[in-house]
Amino acid sequence: MTEPSQNASPVKLSHYISYGIYRSFEYFLKLFPMEVVCTVGGLIGSLAAFILPSRRATVIRNLRIAYGEHYSHSQIQALCRRTYWNVGSNLIASIKANNMKSEDLLSRMEFVGMENLALTRKEGDGLILLLAHMGSWEILVQMHLTVPGLLPFGGLYRPLSNPLLDKLVKQRRQQTGTKLFSRKDGFFTPMAHLKDGGTLGAFSDQNVGRRGMAVSMFGKLMSLTNLPALLYRRTGAPIVPVSMRTTGLGKWRVTFHPALEISDTDKTNAAVTTALCAKAYESMMAESPADILWMHGYWKLTKKAPLKISGIQKKKNRHSLAQPTKPFKILLFTGNTPANDQEMLAAIKLLKNHRQDAELTIVSEFLSSPDARHHLKMSSSEPPHIIGNAIYQHDLAYTTPIDCAIDLTPDASGEKILKISKLQPCFSMQGRNQSPQTEALFKNPEKQNTLGLLESLGMEI
Repeated sequence: MTEPSQNASPVKLSHYISYGIYRSFEYFLKLFPMEVVCTVGGLIGSLAAFILPSRRATVIRNLRIAYGEHYSHSQIQALCRRTYWNVGSNLIASIKANNMKSEDLLSRMEFVGMENLALTRKEGDGLILLLAHMGSWEILVQMHLTVPGLLPFGGLYRPLSNPLLDKLVKQRRQQTGTKLFSRKDGFFTPMAHLKDGGTLGAFSDQNVGRRGMAVSMFGKLMSLTNLPALLYRRTGAPIVPVSMRTTGLGKWRVTFHPALEISDTDKTNAAVTTALCAKAYESMMAESPADILWMHGYWKLTKKAPLKISGIQKKKNRHSLAQPTKPFKILLFTGNTPANDQEMLAAIKLLKNHRQDAELTIVSEFLSSPDARHHLKMSSSEPPHIIGNAIYQHDLAYTTPIDCAIDLTPDASGEKILKISKLQPCFSMQGRNQSPQTEALFKNPEKQNTLGLLESLGMEI
């Protein structure tokens, strides 16, 4: 849907420049066959893995959480490299696809599980397609041109920051008969589309922070959008998971899976339905892990409250939230804090009880606590790299990574050690790891202590 002109973003010179570069690149790709384009895209993706180390770290972290129990660290690294190749190849392929005839493009796609659509959908009913950022997902917007029973087709759409590119993408998608629904359209417009018997494609596999619902995916808590669940509750339209995997250069397989089985008693419970969506994503992603956009922070921490579980958690739904099987791992640096420091020990106990999935590792010279699962002994006389490397090796020794590190010392004495350990994110009372929330709370002198630090990070005191 075209936004009203009065709400359109102003066009800047930078928008014209990026638009011109994009269109020129599109024209350049027209000169080459799809196989060559995919190969070049794969090489670009591989290059990105080397020049963007922070993103590469995100991919490895995500893969360790999802598949650390099944793959060694060297296998995780190899899967990371393959992921970058596939993502680069598929993204460039989607640009090439913009100037291809639909029949030529769709001849490169194999469709599996069509019978699941026939078994699921009754004539005149709506249908929700649960899509993932998997394979060349941008090409999926044209699948309704060949797959019978998907018309009228609609999709949830996130407007681009460049208004010129945004207009181009909208025009192209609408030319294929796709209705677009952005957040500005609200909830009732896509709901009306479903009630009129339309099909709605929803990419719902990414972390949406406080706007989502806390669910367990691959055994670890994350925040997933509950929009498919709400649409299902209001319309009764079945939810059919759809996966897409790369089968060769410029070739893909699209699989329609059986619809989610939701009991009558759980039909109105968005927490249960969202948890089922998370389970469906686990199965879809397992088909081809190297096809997933692992660069996204699926289990990222919110900047304002990293210790808080992101996602809507109404009390009436808490009993139905899936229980995590993988911990939220926190490393606590206490330095040379005395072993009998009651304030520190009390804070550690409160932190352990703050989240049911909390697992604590303490790095200290003297202090230990029964609330911590691991203790790393350090000596203040040793150079920082000794304990820093020990923390790094400790993290790699386990299948899932440490989620965050907190320096509990009042003078942030662990700053250099935590930097060497390569743990991210890190938080402290002062110094480079002090968060804006901690700085703001510490303006109150009574809050300048260990409990104040934890409170500023989202722990309920």
